[in-house]
Amino acid sequence: MDKVRSDQSANSFALLDEDFFLLQTKAEDVLLDTVGLGRKMQEAFERHGEGMSSSVLWKALQPKR
Repeated sequence: MDKVRSDQSANSFALLDEDFFLLQTKAEDVLLDTVGLGRKMQEAFERHGEGMSSSVLWKALQPKR
């Protein structure tokens, strides 16, 4: 019985480790996208900030669906 429980624990930790690795990769992708969007917004503010509000710039930078 302890052998079965030990095997299940090892499998659970292996799955958890795999999930963490996949989650870490996704989190890094989201962070890079966020930094990229921030840079685009900063560039847009520098070019057009005098004539536009931040909400207008935000809408303009959103991906088209």
